[in-house]
Amino acid sequence: MALTPEQKARIRKQMESRGLTYGFSARAAGMRANPATFDEETNSVRFVATVEQPVMVFDWERWDFVNEILVSAGMVLPDGDHVRLLDTHSRYSVADVLGSASDFLDCDVDGMPGKDCRVEFSSVQEGQDAATKVREGHITDVSVGYRVTESYWVPEGEKQIIDGKSYEGPVKVSTRWELRELSLVPIGADNLAKVRSLMSGPGADEGRQQHHDGGNTMHKCPECGKDFDGKRCACGHRADQAPDTNTRGDQGTAPQAPAPAEGDQGRAAGGQGMTSEQVQAQIAEGQRAERERVNGINDAVSVAGLDAEFGRGLVDQGVSLDQARAKIFEKLKERGPALGAGSGLSIEVGTEGREKFRAAAIDGLVLRGGRRVEKPSEGSNIFRGMSLLDLARESLEGVGISTRGMDRRIIAARALSPASSSDFPAIMAAVTGKHLLGAYHEAPSTWKQWVAVVDAPDFKEMHGIKFSESPDLDDMDENGEYKTAKFADSQESYRVITKGRKVKLTRTMIINDDVRAFTRIPTMFGFAAVRFEDDAVYSLLTSNPAMSDGKALFHADHNNIVTAAALGSAGLSAGRTKMKAQKGMNGARLNIRPAFLLVPDELETDAEILLRSTSLPDDNKSAGVINPWAGKLTPIAEGRLSDDSATAYYLVGHPNQAPAIEAAYLMGDAQPFIDDEVEFASDSLVVKVRHDFGAGVVDYAGINKNAGA
Repeated sequence: MALTPEQKARIRKQMESRGLTYGFSARAAGMRANPATFDEETNSVRFVATVEQPVMVFDWERWDFVNEILVSAGMVLPDGDHVRLLDTHSRYSVADVLGSASDFLDCDVDGMPGKDCRVEFSSVQEGQDAATKVREGHITDVSVGYRVTESYWVPEGEKQIIDGKSYEGPVKVSTRWELRELSLVPIGADNLAKVRSLMSGPGADEGRQQHHDGGNTMHKCPECGKDFDGKRCACGHRADQAPDTNTRGDQGTAPQAPAPAEGDQGRAAGGQGMTSEQVQAQIAEGQRAERERVNGINDAVSVAGLDAEFGRGLVDQGVSLDQARAKIFEKLKERGPALGAGSGLSIEVGTEGREKFRAAAIDGLVLRGGRRVEKPSEGSNIFRGMSLLDLARESLEGVGISTRGMDRRIIAARALSPASSSDFPAIMAAVTGKHLLGAYHEAPSTWKQWVAVVDAPDFKEMHGIKFSESPDLDDMDENGEYKTAKFADSQESYRVITKGRKVKLTRTMIINDDVRAFTRIPTMFGFAAVRFEDDAVYSLLTSNPAMSDGKALFHADHNNIVTAAALGSAGLSAGRTKMKAQKGMNGARLNIRPAFLLVPDELETDAEILLRSTSLPDDNKSAGVINPWAGKLTPIAEGRLSDDSATAYYLVGHPNQAPAIEAAYLMGDAQPFIDDEVEFASDSLVVKVRHDFGAGVVDYAGINKNAGA
């Protein structure tokens, strides 16, 4: 069941009355003084300040009480490494300061890691009184006040390894937290029990009005209405216990089912109402939805660069996440355009420094991803060893956004946000682009040698025009005029198509320092673009498509099917003869000479031997017989041909003389196009790659096929 804004307001009021402002936490269990270490000369004693044991605390993110473990190694001290010692978290008077704590050292408490410190008491009367009570053993408990800046939530029933340690849920593991103060407390019990009762429903704390009776603080019992001392009432109610109608099941009390709606009265009366398990499930679902709402609002406010108070206002108003985002956009409009976003303030001051930073960061990450950089920018080695989160932090600091004390989730989100004007999105987009295009240009591709390549102005049908042979040169007439040459033509058509993908690079990848996501995925996209081209070209050979005359590319009427023979001198000779015998549309011989031999992978070795041996590799010929095919053809082996036949091979003429297949790139952009944008709703950098490419048959004369044997 989600808490109402009124309940949250009362909770915040109660927390603040105990010195715990929004986002501030306190805990006491396991943190004790050792009177035996009291030093009379320095008026100091050693305290255990923190122990890695689960303690029930109020979690501001979940608006609920959870078990929390403070990782001792994650403790961050204030400047000067001195922490104030207060009286029961009271910070409203100078008299509340009893001394200070320093000299924080690692310690072991019953087998659990922790931190102890030296507490030195002030010489004023309040400090001396506290010192006396500690020295005499009357006060042994200390509570710490702190603010968490980095944490992980381990759900119930799950285990998670964090920094090499295993944690079992449900538990909040705070791996980085700022120690703000230590407090002496009368007892180390849960001093926030009263706050729990505020979560039981509207008005649950209205009966807890305090009044004084003879100097003793009295409380009004929420159960029976009688006065009691604030500890235990005669009716059995305790101050650390929620009323019996507690819908959160606190202190083991089973939650009561809510009253059925008007339309459900008959069903409830008939014994078909909700079971306690169903109620509990409904409560859990409500709590989950509320946590998502609060976290979403806080993250959106932080990403937009607005102050936390504005976010708290949205939370308290009870608005939905979508409504909160709309209000955030309205707030941003009021602030006017961001610096450099059309405001006219993007002056060139510091531009050179930012460009150097960006160039070094890009090269450093490219090197870290395993790709070679010809001339790395100065400083790239620094970024080569830097985590993505540290780079995000540097990017924010570079545009004047302080990240001190900022949760790493917020750092990642802010760095990706256009509102921050940081260089981080541009850096990551450039890194992905370099890996994608690098992979595209380095991937092996075999078709570009023997295929004609042209530019496509648009996505309309491309027409590969086949001209007839040129007519013979003719005598000039008696007037010395030249006769006009006439050509016949036919055309084949194809078109450029677009294929593409997009990938989201999220703040989770940044937090997890998942550099492979920013390098390996784009690399795979580059390989995919090459496969797209190869598939388009070689499918024209293996599918044997119909041409404009209604006949297949390889057809007897096209005179480009050679009598089947195993790859050898005889088969090549027959194919060359057929190609040279091809005639133009006007009947003249074209005299096309083959330039390339296309073979499946199974024939690659045979082709290399046949075309590069000085002597003809034939069992029936002597070693002294010169190889007439040496250096005459360029062998090209392609696995896609193997998928169709392991024995068939092709002779292809040079594309400048008789192009058989033509390929086109849109507007001459002979590589994939990369675009990127930051997606506000998901805190992610979306990288999109598209490739505009097409291929088609334009003439059958410059290619023939031998099925082999």
